[in-house]
Amino acid sequence: MKTLFILVGIFFSFAVAAKDNAIPLLSITGTTWSSDEITFIKALHKKGSLKIATRISPSVYQRHKDDSITGFHYNILKAFTDLTKINIEIEVVDWEHYFFQEGQDLRKAQNDPSYSYVPTLIGNVDIYLDTITALPWREKMFDIIKYIPSRQIIISRKNSIPNTLSDLENKYFAMVKHTSMESNIEQLVKSHNIRIIYKYANSIDDMDNMVSKSEVDFAVYDSDRAYFTLKTFDNLTIIWPISDIQMMGWGINKNNPLLKGILEKYLKYAQETGILDTHWKSSYGVTFVEYLNILNLGVTIH
Repeated sequence: MKTLFILVGIFFSFAVAAKDNAIPLLSITGTTWSSDEITFIKALHKKGSLKIATRISPSVYQRHKDDSITGFHYNILKAFTDLTKINIEIEVVDWEHYFFQEGQDLRKAQNDPSYSYVPTLIGNVDIYLDTITALPWREKMFDIIKYIPSRQIIISRKNSIPNTLSDLENKYFAMVKHTSMESNIEQLVKSHNIRIIYKYANSIDDMDNMVSKSEVDFAVYDSDRAYFTLKTFDNLTIIWPISDIQMMGWGINKNNPLLKGILEKYLKYAQETGILDTHWKSSYGVTFVEYLNILNLGVTIH
């Protein structure tokens, strides 16, 4: 009888180990999971899916006619869900939806440090999968999993590069409302007393096309997106950075610190093992290390 109990115990141990091995995320090298994180990962695996809100953008998420999906951020998350053996539920939204709640004033939230609210969408999904710059007013609404350094940079046509700030006077800038690009350009305008004219784009990814077609003179992009612009448009170039280095990443509900911590550990693993670098080069045409060099373009113009 004692032998039988021992055999049952051994069998049970092997069964538990086999079940854990069914979730490769639990065994990634260089990562130590807490008991709460292990419980969460197992529950997520059992649930079978992670729900995201995302925006259609070449660098974020784009579904093609053959039903294939590309986008750096989607690919990085897909590598995580593959390790967890779960699916991704996708809700495609516009940029403004990340910050919307009926009856609340977004402009006030941007400018009044004492005022904030929780957007409706963040309560209905697990992650905002996008390049969201970590600004103080945003971090009051939801947490941000920061993992990409960035600077905002002015994009110009190669045949009309400005020499000084005064060359921006009365020029047209492509812009999207409620973005960090808009905030940084407004600071530039106020501090140097220049006048520019906005032509608002339907989406962030329309802006470089508008510059290329001479519909506007300039646009502003985060440095990761600026690299994509150089890869896509032969007639465009980068000129000045207008922000110091900022961190970007994915939005997540403040009520979900366990998932935030798990994703942060996974992203560290992805950077150390080359997962991030592989997908970065596929999306932007350069390695992540080469991209980091663009962050030192020179003195920021404020």
